[in-house]
Amino acid sequence: MRKLKRGYLPVALLVLITLTVTACGGGGGSAGGGDDDGPIVIGSTFTLSGPVAHAGQMAFEGAELAVKYVNEELGGINGRPVELKYYDDEFDESKIPMLYEKLITQDKVDILLSPYTSPFLAAAPVVAKNDMMMFCIAADSYVANDSYGQNIVNIQMDDQWRGGMWWHDVAEFFVNFDQWNTKGLERPKTVAILNLEISYGHEVADAIVPYLEDNGFEIVYHEYFDPMQADWTPIVSRMKELQPDIIFQPHYFEDCVKFIEKCKELDYYAPYMIIEGMGWDTLSWTNPEFGGLDPSVAKRGFFAYSVYKNKYQTETSKYLADYVKEKYDSIPGNDLICGFMAVELAAKAANMAGSVETADLKKVLTENTFDLAGYAYTMNETGGNAADFNWGVGQYIPDDINNADVGANDWYCVWPEKYKERDPMYPFPGWK
Repeated sequence: MRKLKRGYLPVALLVLITLTVTACGGGGGSAGGGDDDGPIVIGSTFTLSGPVAHAGQMAFEGAELAVKYVNEELGGINGRPVELKYYDDEFDESKIPMLYEKLITQDKVDILLSPYTSPFLAAAPVVAKNDMMMFCIAADSYVANDSYGQNIVNIQMDDQWRGGMWWHDVAEFFVNFDQWNTKGLERPKTVAILNLEISYGHEVADAIVPYLEDNGFEIVYHEYFDPMQADWTPIVSRMKELQPDIIFQPHYFEDCVKFIEKCKELDYYAPYMIIEGMGWDTLSWTNPEFGGLDPSVAKRGFFAYSVYKNKYQTETSKYLADYVKEKYDSIPGNDLICGFMAVELAAKAANMAGSVETADLKKVLTENTFDLAGYAYTMNETGGNAADFNWGVGQYIPDDINNADVGANDWYCVWPEKYKERDPMYPFPGWK
């Protein structure tokens, strides 16, 4: 496992000192359930170690910051301070059911957040059995919603696009190529998908592949890979043979970095490269100290989704943006935003309901729209998002790629039109 270098993790720990947080194994105040004067305790697991710890730590920092926001700006939940009780799940699904049983039955937390991405599926049966609600952090599947409905508050997707909802705007962007092709370039026709062998990857395929094919694209390559692929050499070599117009890699941050490093080493690139890791963590993508790439490589015109959109303005989007600007001189990445939004939504719903009871929360979540740090949420019949919301399409577009820096002032939303800040950079400019 790649360990984060010094200088990154302490930032999250500095935030930890300023918050009211009950860490794993810690004592802390009284847990929820029965003490009307004690704190409201939000329970969760976070991937703080293991193969995707980088992303898990960013989601954790976002959740911590949201606790600070709720306590300082909202007066807590129903006038009571909020604490965070958490365990490290190590991205190990086999540990998650036991940890959530512990959070519910021993720690007696009031509200639950989900584990990071696909392992949240292992927590869902425990949550539903106890008739609690789980506010999801980057939940990348709809399977749990199909089984357990509104007990699973899936902020990230709706029931039409399911796991592929994350890619709805990016897919539409390429389907609508002629609307933004001001340079008269030939329309891309072929797509290679380097997918993830997890539930999310299969749901991405179920949503994206038919949509692209129905709109005239040919899928010339589609394979699934486990997280932390050992060697991308054979895959990049295969791409050089196939020469697809579009490369689509919906992978975790670490694998996206390795893939691009291998592409540069082998001097390969497709005209259009959709790389998820850039969207997951725009903050770290351009910073080798944080596990990312040299800016002169990282800012060469890749496409990703863009949860952070300058034109989407809410009180909390500004709060989060100001925090990241001051601390990192950057913009919030997806993981930070999603960690924040899960706590934000839970707190706002509980305050509106005047309760943390499941039935009361379901009612207000279904009947109201909540404008969150990244986009809006209204609960649909199965716990997904029924609001009109966009992830957007983002790119780094530096003035001079040879002098690109680690900052994020050159990150732009290029689609859809209502969030567009400038025209996209295309096609991929290559390594020379």
